[in-house]
Amino acid sequence: MSQRISEPQINIRYWAAQYEATADDDEIYDDAIEFHSTTIDRARSLWDWKDLSRGVPFEQVEPVLSTLEFDEYLEKPPGDAVASLSSTLVEQGALETETVVAPAFILHLADSSSEEYSSRFPIFDARCWKAFVFLTKRREGDEKLPVGATTSASRYGEFCQYFSQTLPEGVSGRQYEKALFMFGGYIGRLPVKTIAEISDYLTAIERNVHEQIDTAGFALIDSP
Repeated sequence: MSQRISEPQINIRYWAAQYEATADDDEIYDDAIEFHSTTIDRARSLWDWKDLSRGVPFEQVEPVLSTLEFDEYLEKPPGDAVASLSSTLVEQGALETETVVAPAFILHLADSSSEEYSSRFPIFDARCWKAFVFLTKRREGDEKLPVGATTSASRYGEFCQYFSQTLPEGVSGRQYEKALFMFGGYIGRLPVKTIAEISDYLTAIERNVHEQIDTAGFALIDSP
């Protein structure tokens, strides 16, 4: 088991709650994982849910997925596994170019069970990548957040390592993924764009919250 490198740098309960307050399709994921035991059936049920059909219809990848033994990929480190699966999907005509999001999601489905979300292959998209880039200070100062998700399998591997090493005890991988998803989406929509401006913006919010608590005794609501 890998050693933790740090504690999570966001309020997981808060950001996960934002997801649960706005998403009305979370049961689709839960039901697909619980009621389908094979990777291909899970992928078929969740391809549209993950918005992968916008780039590739499931019918295009299904014939190839039906021939694969996923255990051989799951034995590899996440970055290597995604690179290998992506290459296979391209070679066999399921994808036109090597990518990260689709093969990472497929391996997530293969590695998850109805009892446990795969924290080794967490669900990944542009918002999760933005959160990772910001929290790990991959970019600083006048640099801006990335526009989309990384297309590098090795960088996805770095994200997976960060995810597993900062996942707190007692917090599910699914909850942590939701938190990163919502935080990344939030900072990506801010009116400020550079990393330094985003940091200052968030610091000001934190300061205002603490000042409100100090003066009024509460931050958001005054409940009896």
